[in-house]
Amino acid sequence: MDFFPTDSENEYKLLSHLGPEPTPGQLSPMDLANSLRGRRTPIKSALLDQRIVAGLGNIYVSEILHRSGVSPRRTAANVAGRSGISKRVEKLTYNTHEVITEAIDSGGSTLQDFRGVDGDDALGYFPHSFGVYGREGEKCTKSECDGVIRRIVQSNRSTFYCPGCQN
Repeated sequence: MDFFPTDSENEYKLLSHLGPEPTPGQLSPMDLANSLRGRRTPIKSALLDQRIVAGLGNIYVSEILHRSGVSPRRTAANVAGRSGISKRVEKLTYNTHEVITEAIDSGGSTLQDFRGVDGDDALGYFPHSFGVYGREGEKCTKSECDGVIRRIVQSNRSTFYCPGCQN
């Protein structure tokens, strides 16, 4: 365990390479746009990169991309655009804040048996809100979409998306 003053976390060597937290007070559309600009990697892989946004995992990124209508295959550079803040980046930032807030409020996304520090079962309830994750072959949850959820593998991780509304 390391101890460091909370006002020096950005200077601390083990944390200095991490991107901003995915919360409204930490991640701005401009931060995200600047971090994505020029990257040729798929947006899904870019958002999983802790140097771009700290704390986003596979499930949350699939859900953020679905809510934002962004294909996980689109490149990070394409999402960011050449300058300023693109509409896609605005949607991604907004939905990142929404997904993280909802997940925290509902206790997270534990998909297997898990025990909290007090020894009690600690299953989160965010899976009840999944729009795409784990729903391969099912109809899209967006009322205006007739698409069917697909699963692909990116960076050795399952990616769930709707080709009907994520472009």
